[in-house]
Amino acid sequence: MELADRLRATLSQPYAIDGNDVRVNASIGVAFAEPGLGAGELLRNADLAMYRAKAAGKGRVELYRPQMQQDVVRRAELATRLRAALHHGEFALLHQPVVSLADGRITSVCAQARWRSSQGVLFTPAEFLRVAEGSEKTAELSRWVLEEAVEQAAERHATGLPVPVAVRLSAHRLLDRSLPLGSIEALLTRHGLPSGSLIVELSDTDPRASLDELERRLTVLKRLGVRIALDGFGSGFAAITALRRLPVDVLKLDRGLVDGVLESARLHKITSGLLRIASDLGMQSVADGVDLPEQVAALRAMGCTHGQGGAFSLALDEYRLRRALAAGHYPVSHAPAEPVFAGGGAGCTPPG
Repeated sequence: MELADRLRATLSQPYAIDGNDVRVNASIGVAFAEPGLGAGELLRNADLAMYRAKAAGKGRVELYRPQMQQDVVRRAELATRLRAALHHGEFALLHQPVVSLADGRITSVCAQARWRSSQGVLFTPAEFLRVAEGSEKTAELSRWVLEEAVEQAAERHATGLPVPVAVRLSAHRLLDRSLPLGSIEALLTRHGLPSGSLIVELSDTDPRASLDELERRLTVLKRLGVRIALDGFGSGFAAITALRRLPVDVLKLDRGLVDGVLESARLHKITSGLLRIASDLGMQSVADGVDLPEQVAALRAMGCTHGQGGAFSLALDEYRLRRALAAGHYPVSHAPAEPVFAGGGAGCTPPG
C-alpha cells in the first residue's frame, strides 16, 4: 500500500506541456495473490479495486475486498431486473414539496422515481440510477419520469391544485437526441399543462458537454414556457461556468453547503456569497436537504427564498401530496438563527 501511494503521488506531479502545467490523477487498485488464485482472477480483483477508487473520487488507492465482487454481482442482478421493471409497472412517482421559507407555502414539487420490485424489494434511487447510468435504460427511465410527472401535474391542475413540477435531467440526457425537444412540446400540449408549470432541473454540468449546444436546447425549452434550474450550485467551478452561459431561472444550493451552514463559518460565508449572487441576478434560490428548523432560520436570514427537505416533508405519494397541497403550507419557525460554528475556517424549484 505504501508503494501504491508513492506511485500515486509521483504520477500526480505536474507535467510541463507547451509551457503549461498539466496534472493527472491516478486511481490505483491493489490485490494480493492467494493460494489457488489464478493470474486472471488476481487482475480482476485489482481492477475492481481500481474502479472503486475512481468512484470514491479518483486520486486514491483502494485495496480489494470480497465485498467488491458481491457488489458487482448485485449490480448485474439489478440491471437484469431493471430491463423489465418499467414495462411491468414496478416504478412509482413520488413528489417532495418545495416550500417558501418566508411563509411555508408549497410553491412547487420535485418528481422522484421509486422502484419496488415484484418480489417486494424497495430499491433506493442511488442503487438503480447507478445501475442504469450510461445505458439505454437511463434514457427510458428519464422519459418515463418526465411523461408521468407532466401527466400527474396536469391532473392536479384540473382538480384545482395547480403546482409546478420539477423533473431532474442531466446535461448528457438533455443533449441526447433520444429525447427530442419536440417530444417535450408535444407532451405539454397533449396534457394542456400551462406555461411555467414544468421545471427542468439540470442535475450536472459535465465539463465534457457542449455548452453551446446545451445553451441552444435550454433556450428552446424556455420558449416553450419551461423554467430552468441549476442543481448542485456551489459544488464546483463547472456550475459557475454554466451560470455564466446558460439561461437559468433558479439556483439550487448543493446539499453539502446546507449541511454545514450551522457548524462551519467557512461554509456559512460561501453560502451567503452564493445567495447574494442569486439575488443580484434576480434568481430564486432553493436549499436542498433542509432538515432542521435552525437551518430554515439561518438560510432565510441569509437571503435564501425556498427550501426542500425533512424540515417540511419527505417525498409523498399522490394521495398524501394532494392532502398537503390542499392544506397549502407548512409551519415555518421565525425564531432568529444563532449558528454555532464548530471550527474549521440541497431537485425542485418554485414557480415564477
